[in-house]
Amino acid sequence: MKLFKSLNFWVVSTILLLIGYAISCTKTDQVLDTGVKPKNSSELLSIKVASPPTIDGAIDAQWENSPKLEFSTAVPEVTGDVFRGYTGNIIPSVTLRSAYDTGNVYMLVEWADPTQSLKRGPWYFDPTTRKWAQESGTFGFTSTPYRAPFYEDKIAFLWNINNSVSGWNSATCYKSCHTGLPAADGSSRHFTNYPTERIDMWHWKSVRGGANAGHQVHDQYQDNTYPNGRKSDAGVDVYQNNTQNLPVTGSSPVVTVAVPKYVIPGKTDYNWIYNEEFTSGVAKQVVAVDTIGVLTLNDGTKIDPNGDTGYQRIGTFGSGGLGTKAIPGVTLNSAYTGSAGDILCFHFYRIWLGTGN
Repeated sequence: MKLFKSLNFWVVSTILLLIGYAISCTKTDQVLDTGVKPKNSSELLSIKVASPPTIDGAIDAQWENSPKLEFSTAVPEVTGDVFRGYTGNIIPSVTLRSAYDTGNVYMLVEWADPTQSLKRGPWYFDPTTRKWAQESGTFGFTSTPYRAPFYEDKIAFLWNINNSVSGWNSATCYKSCHTGLPAADGSSRHFTNYPTERIDMWHWKSVRGGANAGHQVHDQYQDNTYPNGRKSDAGVDVYQNNTQNLPVTGSSPVVTVAVPKYVIPGKTDYNWIYNEEFTSGVAKQVVAVDTIGVLTLNDGTKIDPNGDTGYQRIGTFGSGGLGTKAIPGVTLNSAYTGSAGDILCFHFYRIWLGTGN
């Protein structure tokens, strides 16, 4: 997430995110300041509007009346290697704008990002072990050099519900961030410190519903449940992990291995599979795998990844990517349901070319 400058020529990659929400049970605890000016450079002023902005990815003219809160952010150094590989990473340009009407609040978020990350744990075939495996969502430090993670762009808004979390205004999310936990408990987790404390969480995830499906922000919250206080509002999640365990055909004693559950044969450069693509017959279910990794699909056809680099890793660990036939790591419903999906959004990623000093 860097801003690149070469001589006087700028290449800026920007993610724009427009968010609106419909009222739900968690939102009645939020308080909007009205008729005031920002007290300091860290306060965002929301402007009342007579008509709502259109949530379609375009920046309506009325946003020009909303003051911008502009800042940069960096990944901090904390104990226990929590952010190992990310520490010091800088997002040099983040801009927030807000508006509200009688029933809703709207947010326009822009940030600079040189890469659009839409691959979350994709499957690849290892021709050496003749097994299928998923890329990690974290840095692979056991590799030399390390392998970069395959994850998704995300952003979250945290709200101190009914001012229940003491010291929130100065510490913000550090009030619920706990590091140095036992490895079995996840090493680092978010949870509040007392039963009376609760945080509302709007969690935008590019792969899981933010850039597809229902175009929604996952509505969540945090309570004091140990070790993980992050919970979802009521409703059905938009995604499932595209994985299953199958016995290797002919193995004795039986050996079970992890393989993708669904695949779209012949499709390239895709990052998720919709469940409706399976029900329509476009996607196929993997029903068997043999000793050399050949997959049998539910229509009787087979995928042999041996020698087909489209299913394999390309390049070195530090700089390599994946073949064009890498199988997505997630399947998607059409949308989040219930209160979990009551925040609407639209995003687009653009590469802006311009000149500057």
